[in-house]
Amino acid sequence: MAGIAEFLGQLKGGGARPNRFEVVVNFPAFAGGSEVIRQTAFLVQSTQMPGSTVGVIEQTFRGRPLKLAGDRTFEEWTCTFVNDTDFAIHDAFERWHNGYNSYVSNTGFLSPIEYMSSATVYQLDNQDNRIKEKTMKLAWPSNIGPIELAQDSNNVIETFEVTFQYSDIDNGNGT
Repeated sequence: MAGIAEFLGQLKGGGARPNRFEVVVNFPAFAGGSEVIRQTAFLVQSTQMPGSTVGVIEQTFRGRPLKLAGDRTFEEWTCTFVNDTDFAIHDAFERWHNGYNSYVSNTGFLSPIEYMSSATVYQLDNQDNRIKEKTMKLAWPSNIGPIELAQDSNNVIETFEVTFQYSDIDNGNGT
């Protein structure tokens, strides 16, 4: 039977911590510059390392279902951002939205490559070294959530969620 010492010996770096992360959203040039990109790393409050799902193809053979691996799909990826008083990140996301579907004309860029970009979430160790990364490629924000306002919300800072769609992922390890 394994003891505490064996367990601790297997727990590399003391274990990965969910509060040690960094997010970099690469806004298209029309939506935000390098300062807004830099701010995302500081003003993201929460997110997750995105997962993926491989579908199942069921093929019946002689009365028994044979389950085969299907196509990979990616779930939506969501980040919660802290809002500051200049609304820089929020406004950049609105400009991004407006680029592919204008608030006024309901039109936008013709080519998806003009509005798609990438976003990376990094897992950090206790010395702020990047130890794991996932880059969502061909990404774009499909939803900019509301900013909740309330008279009884003292001692809090506003936040808002952004949900991204993406078509590919780079796991940072060649896969």
